[in-house]
Amino acid sequence: MSKSWLIRKVAMLLVLTSMLMLLFNACGGGDDAEEADDSVSVPGITPVKSADVIPATATPVPPTATAVPPTATPEPKGPTGTLKVAVQLVTPANFMPSKIPWPGNLNMVSWGVGEGLVRTEYVDPPAIGPLDDTGIAPSWVIAPDQSKITFKIREGVKFHKGLTEGAWSGAELTAEDVAFSFNQTQVDGSTWARVEMGDYMSEAVALDDRTLEWRIQQWNSEWYGWMYQNTGAVPMVNKAMHDSLGFEDANLNPVMTGPFSVDSWKANDEVKLSAVDPHWRHTPGVANVHIIEIPETASRVAAMKTGEVHLAMLPPRFLREVITATGGRYQQVGNPSSMHIAFAGNYWIRKDHNTGEDIFPRPGLLADDEHPWIGHPDRPDNMERARRVRIAMSKAMDRELINKEVLDGFGSANYTWWGFDEKANPKHFRKEWIVPFDPVVAKKEIADAGFPNGFKVPMLLPPDVACCVDVTIGEAIAQMWRNIGLEVEIESTAYQARRPTMVDRSLDVVWMWRSNAAVGQTDRAHQHGVIPSAGWNRGMELPYVLEGWQKVKVEDDMEKRIQMNVELENQNAYPDGWHTIAPIVAKSNLWAVSPDVLDWKPFTEGADYAGTFEIINLKE
Repeated sequence: MSKSWLIRKVAMLLVLTSMLMLLFNACGGGDDAEEADDSVSVPGITPVKSADVIPATATPVPPTATAVPPTATPEPKGPTGTLKVAVQLVTPANFMPSKIPWPGNLNMVSWGVGEGLVRTEYVDPPAIGPLDDTGIAPSWVIAPDQSKITFKIREGVKFHKGLTEGAWSGAELTAEDVAFSFNQTQVDGSTWARVEMGDYMSEAVALDDRTLEWRIQQWNSEWYGWMYQNTGAVPMVNKAMHDSLGFEDANLNPVMTGPFSVDSWKANDEVKLSAVDPHWRHTPGVANVHIIEIPETASRVAAMKTGEVHLAMLPPRFLREVITATGGRYQQVGNPSSMHIAFAGNYWIRKDHNTGEDIFPRPGLLADDEHPWIGHPDRPDNMERARRVRIAMSKAMDRELINKEVLDGFGSANYTWWGFDEKANPKHFRKEWIVPFDPVVAKKEIADAGFPNGFKVPMLLPPDVACCVDVTIGEAIAQMWRNIGLEVEIESTAYQARRPTMVDRSLDVVWMWRSNAAVGQTDRAHQHGVIPSAGWNRGMELPYVLEGWQKVKVEDDMEKRIQMNVELENQNAYPDGWHTIAPIVAKSNLWAVSPDVLDWKPFTEGADYAGTFEIINLKE
């Protein structure tokens, strides 16, 4: 019986009681708990569009929050000590790209086991810096007709030895390995987290040991989204190892190129990593990393207080308590983004824009009285009824109260899907987008829509992806909906178990997720996972988003891109939009940091997964 297991069980009752009290106070009780216009010039590189540099969060931490600055970093003495990290989920031990679904890809790269092809400059979170020359591919050239990108592959990048050693152990990465890694994501039956990359890449080809050609069938200005550190990155794996062992054994043998190698990886339990010393890019400051799955908030709080772990992501309302108890600090990881309600089942697109295939109707398009939030595009009256229902449910949400009581003031009320914020974007934000909190009107509008006794709301709140779903926000909303007469049934299915229904377009429930449009990041070409593709989907396919994305992604003028997105926001937002997405609050993911961590400046990761552990040094 492990120490961490005991901590989880001992702490649960006390902190869960505290959680329920907070929720009761907030909600009156309840019986259920894309494309910036900046360019980067690197020698030998055709300038490319960088990722947006996102302004600081529009919802700064309240002045009463305690942020203790890190202690000055001592001179490095080589890897020493063991960094202990509490996470909500340890994903399965799959190491071939075609067997790594989301969020396993984020774990693989964020934790330092695998590496993508290119890297960005470091900038303070929540920003994402421009591409630079520090990656496995230090230079590249984009063909004038955008049909291919030709990369030069760095010499001296070495593979790990793996759990099963062989001729590949310590071998040098070549362009053939890189091509194999990318093409592996597109094999038949692939469950790669970003399999939709195949909508854009036709194939990757090694021209020689140091030259890779990434062939493009449909240009995407944010091609690097499948390559740079963390977000969506395809980790480089060893082709010779795969050819020698066969796929099944190779999938269990972590032979990658990151600053940490795998000693053991046990799904839903723990991961143990060792420093690669020396590493081609950055030799870690810590000798080992011990990542422990602790799904319960109460247990992560206890683990931080007792010193069982050095890092843990916590709901904002527990940060002050932990910081006070430990003398530590907090660290923002990732972009501030909108937590929102997605009204799944609204699949309105008829043809796949990539293949021309007829795709209508999708299995999740159930526009009936059991799914009153779903509208059928062939029935105008049904579409309008569903829109009115969605807006009424949005009016029942007290966003200011959720920020105050559930987020402890660390966020802000949010009303937009494309990233517009009243403080960050005063020039473009429109006050009419603000949804008034009015439960009396909400209840009447639902009755007027034909549901005087309310209706049943199956509400999916995946408990295992804290980066994207704050369950306590969802529970507060559920109670607010109950207060207007709706019968809410919370479904706590793990995200990975539910993801197949997102891919096959059968998802038809109301659920909570986060926007990939960061707060203040308003000039990107956002398709939002609501268009036809081979991969993940939010539970809806929306023609106006598809049409807008196709226009924005080819527009070079930043102000024109923003204005296009303003109009797209109008098509979704209150009062006249379709409101298939109801934004709730803007928040960043904040991690509690032990005072034993001398320094930690993690790269921003789009899904707010903590990483960059190789730069950490611990007190001796």
